[in-house]
Order: sequence, then structure tokens, then C-alpha cells
Amino acid sequence: MIKNQIRSIGRSTIIYFEGLGSLTLLFLHSVSAIKKSYKYIDQIVDGFLYIGRFSLPIIVITSAFMGLVLGVQIGTQISPETPRWVEGGLILRAVLLEMGPVVTGLILAGRVGSGIASEIGEMKVTEQIDAFRTTGIDPVEYLVMPRLLAGIIAIPILVIYADTITVLFGFVSSYFTINLTWAGFVKGMRHVFVATDVYTSIIKGFIFSLVITTFGCFFGLNAGHGARGVGRATTHAVIWSSIVLLILDYIISAVLFFIW
Repeated sequence: MIKNQIRSIGRSTIIYFEGLGSLTLLFLHSVSAIKKSYKYIDQIVDGFLYIGRFSLPIIVITSAFMGLVLGVQIGTQISPETPRWVEGGLILRAVLLEMGPVVTGLILAGRVGSGIASEIGEMKVTEQIDAFRTTGIDPVEYLVMPRLLAGIIAIPILVIYADTITVLFGFVSSYFTINLTWAGFVKGMRHVFVATDVYTSIIKGFIFSLVITTFGCFFGLNAGHGARGVGRATTHAVIWSSIVLLILDYIISAVLFFIW
């Protein structure tokens, strides 16, 4: 009984490290292929539209309601002795440091990561990827690198959009919740604003873009046979990218806290 459990743990450990190694090699291969990106401009533009433009509506809606919720929750927790303008600074820092990049990353992990995994997984199942190799086309250069590069460009931009919209709707909610004026809201933001908060938000968006696109491509390329295999690949891409995003969010926050 104990031997079987040890063997099971050993097999799981080996599978985990093999997958981690394959993921790392895929990422390094795709990064090294960026030097050939000029050959795949059409694929990069298509990837940018899919990741950026088509994700913008859901980012706008989510950010708007996130700002409204922040305005209500923070406004109702402020004591009567605390100046109302403080809420502007609280909302700004909460959005820039955490809410904006993290919520945007999780949403894109569900939409973009799953979409990439299902698309590439279907190509794997229908043997289109094998056809690429047969004709001398590197699947990583043709499928992974353009999506990685498109994500690097699009996702930080979406994070900036999310931060801006969330802060604006945070003011709207604060105005109706505690009657906070725009002048007071701006005063609160100016009181706490530091440029490094903006840099932190963009850095997180950049790193999250690498995770979302790489995990989606990795699980798509390793999808099993049939519809069930593609479904599992899609699910794993969303779950693992979401977990890694939250882990990296803590690591980045801790590291930048000591740097800034």
C-alpha cells in the first residue's frame, strides 16, 4: 500500500517536471523565434485583434462594475471622521496595484487562454500541425510566437484601459455613495499617487501576457485525441494560467515592494 502511494507520488512528480521542462522549452523557443516575426505580420495582427480588440468589450464592462463596487465598498467603510477625499487615493492604489491587472489577467486567462488552447488543440487533433512539420513550417514560429508577441502588445494596453475605466467608475460610485466631488476625488489621488504604481500595473500586465499566451499554446499543442482531449486542454489552460497568475502577482508585488 505504501509502495503504491510512493510510486504514485513519484510518477506525478516526474510528469510535473517533464511538463514544466516542456513548457520552458516552448517558451524559450517562441522567444527566440521573435527575430523572425517580420515573416508573420499577418498572424501577429490577427492575434492582436483577437486578444486586444475582441476582448475590449468584456474588459470595459467588467472594469466599470468593478469600479462601481469599489466605490460602494470603500465609501461605506470610511468612518465619519475620515475626510471623504481619501477614497480617491484608496481606489487609485487598489486598482493600479492589484484589481486592474489581476482581474484583467484572470478574465483574459478565461477568454484568450481557452480560445488559444482550443484553436491549437483542434489543429493538433486534425493533424494540421503534423502537416506544418511535413511542409517544413515550424509550428512554434507559425502558431506560438505570433500569439505570444500579440499578447505582449495587447494585454498591457488592456490593463491600462481597465485601470482607467475602473478609476472613473469608482468616482461615479463614490459620488452617489458618499457625495464625493470630482475635485475631492482628484485630491485623494494626487495625495497618494506615485509613478511606480503605474509601472507596477504595466509590469504585471506584461508578465501576465507571457503566462496566458504560453499556457494556452502549450496545452493546445499537447491536447489529447478527440473533443474530450481538446476540452481538457482548454480547461487545463484556464486553471493553470489562473493559478500561476495569482502566484506571480504575489511574487511581483513582494519584489517590487523592496525595489521601489
